[in-house]
Amino acid sequence: MRFNITDNVIVRALNKICDMVCLNVLWLICCIPIVTIGASTTALYTVMLKMVRNEEGYIFRGFFKAFKSNFKQSTIIWIVILLLGIVCWIDFQVAGMIPGTAGLVMRSIFTLVGFILLSVINYIFPLTARYENSIRATSRNALILTVGRLPYTILMDVVVVGAVIASLWNSVTLMFAIPLWFLIGGSLITWINSYILRRVFMIFEDSDGGSDEKSTKEEG
Repeated sequence: MRFNITDNVIVRALNKICDMVCLNVLWLICCIPIVTIGASTTALYTVMLKMVRNEEGYIFRGFFKAFKSNFKQSTIIWIVILLLGIVCWIDFQVAGMIPGTAGLVMRSIFTLVGFILLSVINYIFPLTARYENSIRATSRNALILTVGRLPYTILMDVVVVGAVIASLWNSVTLMFAIPLWFLIGGSLITWINSYILRRVFMIFEDSDGGSDEKSTKEEG
């Protein structure tokens, strides 16, 4: 029996890690203009959702193809979410200035709104990456999944918030976290959430056979 090094589990794992590092750097570079964060995140999810199904193909070509094809829709979604996030944060800070029970209630309300907004973010870009749909329908589906798949919603939120809290825990963790975020942090979180989303998206793919699913084939 001949030993094929390309079939070695360790080699395949290293290849995956290398791809994730490359994708993370690519994602960060494409996020630099700020306004392109939505398109860049959608492109990252496009590749990651295929990667967890072992369908990734050419990652660079797949990333830029998805970035271009989803640019308009993802950018509009991102700008709306950004504005809502800013308004929510300002209201939360203002509520903190209100004394007594009223201030506590207001802060609790805006904390809940923040949770919903984060949850929608965790769904809306993967939905844009995976399915052909209008902005309105994608947003509606993201809200439905936030409530209808609440355990998965909480799990994905914990992954994101936990990573941020762990990074900012103290100066030592921050010192180690910064290079990790630049190297693989974003793509690692996306990879973990993509595994979770595989189970979540069964609600669509089992109900209609995935008729609205985007093509997973890569050219050449």
